[in-house]
Amino acid sequence: MPAQPTIFCNRARRIVDAAFIKVAGKLLFFSHLRPFSYWDNYYGEHPEITEAFLRLLHYPTLQRYDNKGFIASKINSLNISDLFPASFTSVSDALDSPNATNKIWFIKPTCSTSGKGIQCLTAQELAEFQLPPHHIIQEQVAGIELINAHKYTARAYVLIYDKRVFLFDDGFVMIHGVPYSENATDFAVQVDHSGYTEVGSAIKMMRMAELPNFELKLAQLKQKISLLKPVLSELIAATSTREYGLLGIDLLFDKHNNPTLIEINSKANFVHTDTINHSLNIPFFAAVIGTLYTHIKDTRLIEI
Repeated sequence: MPAQPTIFCNRARRIVDAAFIKVAGKLLFFSHLRPFSYWDNYYGEHPEITEAFLRLLHYPTLQRYDNKGFIASKINSLNISDLFPASFTSVSDALDSPNATNKIWFIKPTCSTSGKGIQCLTAQELAEFQLPPHHIIQEQVAGIELINAHKYTARAYVLIYDKRVFLFDDGFVMIHGVPYSENATDFAVQVDHSGYTEVGSAIKMMRMAELPNFELKLAQLKQKISLLKPVLSELIAATSTREYGLLGIDLLFDKHNNPTLIEINSKANFVHTDTINHSLNIPFFAAVIGTLYTHIKDTRLIEI
């Protein structure tokens, strides 16, 4: 039997436990396993988690990357284009951008998740809008690929560890419950995915690998994550052989399989439907845990 480490989790404990079972063969010959922590300090620190643990990066380091305003500022300062939709901190700047009157605009709180607080406005509505503090304006991604006439949002999984960046070879797709119209400002059409775990929900999930032309999509996604590395520089620099970060990166694919990143989640949710948990989340954590303990890259992790 492999050694059993001490495990501290305050999120996704069942996923982590199942992943340790899945990776047990890789750990079979270890007589001692360093204690493991998937502990999000946003909910409070655990006094027993020390530098001896394999553990998440310090919370303030991770939290900066959940802030959409911080990401937009980094993108602008690095002069990186075609990675995220153009983002603005004032109505006037957004309306002065090219083709502003023909777009739908997304008003996003800088630090919320799961679509909370997002509004969708036409340019005419935006002109009369007063942007609240701690919000950004993000332009619509045009020409997106649909699934059965519905918008979908994809999420890629990324491990940052030992100053290196790894993309998992799969992710998930959240398919919205209402048919899509490019000019719609309806929250249900553009954003809403609440209740997706409920029986009979109109919101559906599938693995990213089930999308058409997935290999083309994955190849282009690898290029985009490579372009993202300068934005993640402080996060990458903070990692070590003991401290790691897990990112859920939300994106939209267009009709040519090209991804546009829309958000970074540094404390992403890894508990979803039973199907996604077993076919995606547990294998992802198994790949992460195996890599952290053996220092050998799991075959499902793509180094960027």
